[in-house]
Amino acid sequence: MACLQHPDRDQPVFLMAHHTIGRRQGATDTRITLPEISGIHAAIQWTGSHWVIRDLSRNGTWVNGQQLIPAKNQQLNLGDKISFGRSNNPVWKVENLNPPENLLIDINTGEAQPLESYHLLPDEHEPLASLHFNPINGVWVFELLEGPENGETARVVTHKSRVDCAHNSWELFLGNSQSTTTELSTQNLCVSDFRLRFTVSHHEEHIQLQLTQGDMTLDLAARTHNYLLLYLARARAKDIQRGVNPADQGWVAIDLATRELGITVNHLNTQIFRARKQIADSLPDAIDTSHLVERRAYEMRLGCSHLDVFKGSQKEIVESSTEAVTEL
Repeated sequence: MACLQHPDRDQPVFLMAHHTIGRRQGATDTRITLPEISGIHAAIQWTGSHWVIRDLSRNGTWVNGQQLIPAKNQQLNLGDKISFGRSNNPVWKVENLNPPENLLIDINTGEAQPLESYHLLPDEHEPLASLHFNPINGVWVFELLEGPENGETARVVTHKSRVDCAHNSWELFLGNSQSTTTELSTQNLCVSDFRLRFTVSHHEEHIQLQLTQGDMTLDLAARTHNYLLLYLARARAKDIQRGVNPADQGWVAIDLATRELGITVNHLNTQIFRARKQIADSLPDAIDTSHLVERRAYEMRLGCSHLDVFKGSQKEIVESSTEAVTEL
């Protein structure tokens, strides 16, 4: 992760994709309070292939002792030493020039970890909450994987938000503006817009999943979490067959699901995370996968209602918006 070494602190200053430095509070990403520093003094920016610095001040910016030409980009190199306002002011050293990243920064230790599109907290082994990016509306969501009955479990978080989970606290650092403001898919698709086709081996040891929407087809390799999705798909299909209202279809008590699947709640949460991540990583466009599995108080369901299940080559479930499910 690209960063500068602060002249007076041990912790690095991580760089946003477009990072401003200056004296004006609330208007810059890094604030320097010296009187010779302009309100917005300089900008450091990721071009897509390298980092550049640009002087925007009245009193100048120096790189390795050479004053920058005002408003002209200069490429940064590893180890460059930067001074703002005066050539003999404290030096900021370029420590890392990797592309910008989204990070979780531990508030107590300062340790930074890359933030994935779906990120379990405090870790993947003992998940209590998740952070995920919703590409349709371009926001990050913090969601408790278990919450009080009828309580809110999800909230939008932004750059520099504090995230608390168990005994850990992090600051959310959204340095990669290209991912947070990326051009969203013009179709604004959600995973619930796709038809899910499950292909199940005879003894159900292997379950492959295919997603289709229009001319888009995505084949996913067999994974353990596919059995959880199949379990929820069958529950929803039964309700469709019975003519249950769509809002009430497929809801399964979490404690019942864990007993019938022989897994713990933590394992179930991890499987949901892995299923979302596998699909999100495989899709060519920014498509929201947060509704793959929906939750309400102590219940969950598959968020997709367009389903096919094949046992070998024989179709087990047929479903459409106008036809009842038929068992073959």
